[in-house]
Amino acid sequence: MNVMVKGWCPGALRPMESGDGLLARVRPWCGAFTLDQARGLADIAAGLGNGHIDLTRRANLQIRGLSEKSLPALHDALDRLSLLDPDAETEAARNVMIAPLATIEVRALASELTRAIVADRRVAALPAKFGWLVDGGGPLSIVGERADVALFVTVDGVALRLDGEWVGVAARNRAVALALEAAFGTRPALPKLDVVPSPGRRMLGPLPGAYGVAAPFGRLEASQLQGLVALATKAGASEIYLSPWRSLFIDASLEDVEALGLIIDDEAPLLRVDACPGAPACRSASVDTRGDALRLAAMPFAGSIHVSGCAKGCARSTPADLVLIGDGGRYGVIHNGTARDAVERTIEPAEVSANV
Repeated sequence: MNVMVKGWCPGALRPMESGDGLLARVRPWCGAFTLDQARGLADIAAGLGNGHIDLTRRANLQIRGLSEKSLPALHDALDRLSLLDPDAETEAARNVMIAPLATIEVRALASELTRAIVADRRVAALPAKFGWLVDGGGPLSIVGERADVALFVTVDGVALRLDGEWVGVAARNRAVALALEAAFGTRPALPKLDVVPSPGRRMLGPLPGAYGVAAPFGRLEASQLQGLVALATKAGASEIYLSPWRSLFIDASLEDVEALGLIIDDEAPLLRVDACPGAPACRSASVDTRGDALRLAAMPFAGSIHVSGCAKGCARSTPADLVLIGDGGRYGVIHNGTARDAVERTIEPAEVSANV
């Protein structure tokens, strides 16, 4: 078995060891799973894993609790769902994030980019977490998310962003080729972008032509995904779109979603809190992050909260109003910062609620 080294992104072909077994990340093709694929993934999680599914910040899905013995069955099942890459290098290269409600034009560009990435073997030499983004605006625009190379469809062509800087607008038929060359250090000379694209935000519940749902801390149970697929099938949906906000979007209007334990309210207190799996699911953690996060979500604190099992801060990279970092069974406290900032003081888990 080829187990991924910690600090790298796990895949189905290179799973990562965790406290609750092996973890395999499944990347959708162009940001969406068909209902059959989503149903199959729920069955895989229930039958081969421990039933826990994570939604990631890179708009992927992770199946937890796998074992080395279950990997051949995992690969067979993913292959039947057309979700298994030919090799681990192709799998890692397909790190493309697409706006969840992208237009047909944007999805066509994302598909072209993904095919080009897979075909270009030079991509394997890029850093392991090298990320791509394709967007076209709208209320659910993800253009504010981090990506090494971002493409944004405009009326004038395709705007190109490199390492956070908008470098100009390319013709549609040259955008993918220029993006690939830019990834290898060739900065294109392009007409200036007049208006910088504005990011959107997570919106849940009924939307024009879609429905948004979120999972507490990004954790879906296999039974919840099975129930969501059943509701989507009943509503006549065709796909489930993933997002970097650990939420899912379905191309139909749903009913009775809250009965599944999923969130459809943008103002739900749990959505203010980011928390990694913590102990015992993660070997790097020494604290029950999500148990403590649930207590914090019930407090009157109005700001954003990040509860991390260790200093890596996997659940959130951007600043939060309150950050708690697990260390040796206790928490380091940081205000208005990230898990990388200096700890102000240390508290016991029992003191968490009293020190908000």
